[in-house]
Amino acid sequence: MRKPSDKQGPRYERVIFSLPRALAGEVRRYADAVRNGNKSGLVADALRWYLDHTRKARHPAKLRESYARAAERGRQISREWQHIDDEIWAKLDELEAQQTKAR
Repeated sequence: MRKPSDKQGPRYERVIFSLPRALAGEVRRYADAVRNGNKSGLVADALRWYLDHTRKARHPAKLRESYARAAERGRQISREWQHIDDEIWAKLDELEAQQTKAR
């Protein structure tokens, strides 16, 4: 695969795709208004924005999934150790009661 910086070839690749007629009309109108009629430039801008937006949206979603898995693992560990935690609190309550009686 040739790098875009290679001086041997064009920096662009021709891509052919079909659009609904109404959308193609909108592309022409917007390209005339904001890109001096450059439809390819407008489509490239739109695709770049869409891909960046999608990539950024996926990142927080992956983080949320990761945090949810970590939280579930934390709850699982807590459940596994709950009986020991209960025993320790019961012993601490006994010690506190004994100290209160001794005063």
